[in-house]
Amino acid sequence: MNTLTNGDFFSSQNAGDRRPTDDEALETSPLQRLWRIAWINRFVIAGLIIVSVVAALIITLLMTPQYTATARLQVNRIQSNVSDVEGLEPTGAALLYEEFYNTQYALLESTALAERVARDLNLVDDGEFIAAFDLEETIAQGTTRDAISNIAEVLLEHVSINPIRGSSLVDVEFTSPSARLSARISSAWVDEFIEGSVERRFASTNDARDFLQEQLAQLRSRLEDSERQFVAYASQSGIIAVPGLAGQSAEESGTLVGNDLANMNAALTRAQAERIEAQSALRAGASSVSDAVNANLRSQRAQVAAERAELLTRFESSYPGVVALTDQLAELDRQLAQAQAEKRQELQRSYNAAVEQERRLEEQVNALRGRFQDERRATIQYNILRREVDTNRELYNGLLQRYKEIGVAGVEASNAQLIDAPSIPDEPSSPSLPLNLILGLLAGVGLAGGFLFVREQIDRTLRDPADVKRVLGVPLLGITPKVDSETVIDDVEDPNSDMAEAYLSIGANLDLATDHGFPRTLLVTSASPGEGKTSSSYALANRLARDGRRVALVDFDLRNPSIGKRVGLPNERGVTDVLTGRLSLQEVLQTGDRDNLSIVTTGKKPPNPGELISSEKTAAFIAELRSQYDHVVIDAPPVLGLADAPLLARRVEGAVFVIEANRVGMRQLSNSIERLRAGNAEVFGAIVSKMDSRNSEYGYGYGYGYGYGYGKTGEESD
Repeated sequence: MNTLTNGDFFSSQNAGDRRPTDDEALETSPLQRLWRIAWINRFVIAGLIIVSVVAALIITLLMTPQYTATARLQVNRIQSNVSDVEGLEPTGAALLYEEFYNTQYALLESTALAERVARDLNLVDDGEFIAAFDLEETIAQGTTRDAISNIAEVLLEHVSINPIRGSSLVDVEFTSPSARLSARISSAWVDEFIEGSVERRFASTNDARDFLQEQLAQLRSRLEDSERQFVAYASQSGIIAVPGLAGQSAEESGTLVGNDLANMNAALTRAQAERIEAQSALRAGASSVSDAVNANLRSQRAQVAAERAELLTRFESSYPGVVALTDQLAELDRQLAQAQAEKRQELQRSYNAAVEQERRLEEQVNALRGRFQDERRATIQYNILRREVDTNRELYNGLLQRYKEIGVAGVEASNAQLIDAPSIPDEPSSPSLPLNLILGLLAGVGLAGGFLFVREQIDRTLRDPADVKRVLGVPLLGITPKVDSETVIDDVEDPNSDMAEAYLSIGANLDLATDHGFPRTLLVTSASPGEGKTSSSYALANRLARDGRRVALVDFDLRNPSIGKRVGLPNERGVTDVLTGRLSLQEVLQTGDRDNLSIVTTGKKPPNPGELISSEKTAAFIAELRSQYDHVVIDAPPVLGLADAPLLARRVEGAVFVIEANRVGMRQLSNSIERLRAGNAEVFGAIVSKMDSRNSEYGYGYGYGYGYGYGKTGEESD
């Protein structure tokens, strides 16, 4: 026999903790897990889907046929104006696209529009409509106003507004049990929407006219008051405004005093220029002036002087001709001197006149300047009053013009137009049998998925044997199929049975558990009763006895003994008698059908099982068994809720933990194993028992030659 040590085989069993890469390679993918869950529950899934489809079929057949009529409407952002006058509402680019159309869609689904349709079609007295929607009691109980409100709610529930993407077209659909009624209401819905749009426009125009009338009356009064204050102040201040040139404002035109000052100042400037010119001429002297005035005298004098000079070259100064020319030259000099004197007097008079004119104008300008400064101080308030008058006049004229234009601006075509009138539908729009069957199928799939999800979340039991190592952290010794509890012992003793093959494999794994092979003292326990620990204890002991080893099988479950009942031996004496000292080991040993196999039952139930198990007599009892037999297999009590199993585990080489598939939660299993380890017990591994068809998809069981659906559904008991 191969004698691998505990550190050889079972450390290799735990090697997955140090080789995450290998574990990941062997790990089942999420898709595989989903497929396994679906396959295991395929009948439940099929049942839910069939029920959903059948329910959809029945509901479809029981539903009242509904007819849908559709009217197509075009809603334009830009309104069509008959006149060029600007309307009250912004148009064109000023309107945001999304905001405008969302507003129109909301108006199409408004309660006010539904009530308009109800009143226009007189649906309160429409028997066809009342019968179609079963409104007899609702309308009879309230007033007409309440009836219209209730009818509007019904209309809104059955109307559908469907904008056509990327266009200004909108489909208005109405669905009812009557094809003719659907077409009539859909048509009325569009007509009332168009009419309501026009009415809202005219209503806004009338409101604007009333508002402008009030504002005009107030502005007219303000304008009259400001004009009276302006005229009174101008009269009191003596300010006379002079009309300005074209393009000048009222303030730029000036006053009478200002214009006089400007004119007088211009005259003073001209007088100063004339005075300067006269002064320059006076300073220049008469010679320059006489050259122009007495050119003839000078010419004559030059001629006479030339003749005299010529005579003096030939005659003496006393020559009569020379004397005559000398007298003539003197006369001409006298005439020139007289002309220069007269010209100088004329320049002096001109200069004096210019000085006088300048002085007089300066006095007038100074006087006007004082009056102008006084007027300027008074003009500040004058301009304030004048601006107030101008402002009030502009406001009044603007509002008056707007008031006249509003009436013309309201004459516009509606921005909503009917494109396709609704026709009476020939076929019902709902219910649709194919669609409802598809929805039923999807609902069944969804319901099945939800059921499996909830079941998987609630069911935290062990279903995949691989979780023994991956989750619980102990080696998997083997698995056993689920068989009838009445025949489990017979199956164990039959070497050709699936159960015997399973425990043969489990025993082979335990042969590698220690350095000396199969543990000499082995405890078999489980988390809770009924998981198959008694069957496993007997199967392991039977397998050792079949190999020719001397084996003692001890039932240490003093609270719920079961080995004697399972193998057909009396339970009159046993472990309790030895621990209490009433009998010896040899007196309680019993033999079954298998040679080399001795069985010790529990005996009578003691009042204090825990105290007996924790006593030193238990250790002595196990040591005595060990000295007389090759192997001692102990069927221990369950771990949860009791201290018996952890106490017994201290007295043996190790323990085997039996787990029933699909029964105990993983948290309870993990706590049980931790309790054993907390008592310094060596847990050699776990046996997964009672594997059935629910676990067959996890890939376990076929190696032993049996199918997981082979066993019956009876539950094994300890």
